[in-house]
Amino acid sequence: MEQADTVYVVGDIHGCHKELIHLQNNIEKDAKTRSGAKLLIYLGDYVDRGPAVMDCIQSLIDFRPHDFSIIYLLGNHEQMLLDFLAEKKSSLYIWLGNGGLETLRSYGNKMDGYIDETMELQYDERIRDNFLRLLPSSHKDFFHQLQLSYEWENYFFVHAGIDPDTPLYEQKKDTLLWTRDPKFLDSKKQFEKIIVHGHTPGNSIIRKNNRICLDTGVFFSGKLSCIKMEADCNKVVGVKTIN
Repeated sequence: MEQADTVYVVGDIHGCHKELIHLQNNIEKDAKTRSGAKLLIYLGDYVDRGPAVMDCIQSLIDFRPHDFSIIYLLGNHEQMLLDFLAEKKSSLYIWLGNGGLETLRSYGNKMDGYIDETMELQYDERIRDNFLRLLPSSHKDFFHQLQLSYEWENYFFVHAGIDPDTPLYEQKKDTLLWTRDPKFLDSKKQFEKIIVHGHTPGNSIIRKNNRICLDTGVFFSGKLSCIKMEADCNKVVGVKTIN
């Protein structure tokens, strides 16, 4: 666990490069007013849906402000991309149905229309080979090195959420990446730690006593959200929504 006096946490990005750059500039500007070590946590879902995935990944790799440690979490959309690269059955069909077409096009894959499940068996190998040819090695490494979760102070950071009936250290990967179970979202029970997550889009940041959701649907709302947390009081001291 990284030692940090100030922590910035960023919600789902989904290929929205202009909003990402604006937010990164605001984080860097705010950080200059703070002493001590800083930690930046991205909650996953960098790819799909939005038009500039390749530029987003490059900016995520390049943004390394002074005194910052950076944690990149895995989202379900990155997992779909990795499943496709690993040649899992029906992975292309599933990924395209969840916005993967925009990612492929962002990297220069010339694809006309939607590929249905029956065509996948004929074309997925060709599309995969072309994608791997166009995918920079640094981007491939980025996807393979994403973390599933992270803990800091009394907070547990993950892409989607948890199963409230399972201890944190026994959570299933699919739950951490995919859950939208009302048992989690509507729960009033106090979890082992406060869960900070994205994945479930809303009109604004959701703050409850047991969880904070930062997905404000940037690819349709234009709002990319970030919260700032400080260690000395072990609580969220500021919430910033970036438009």
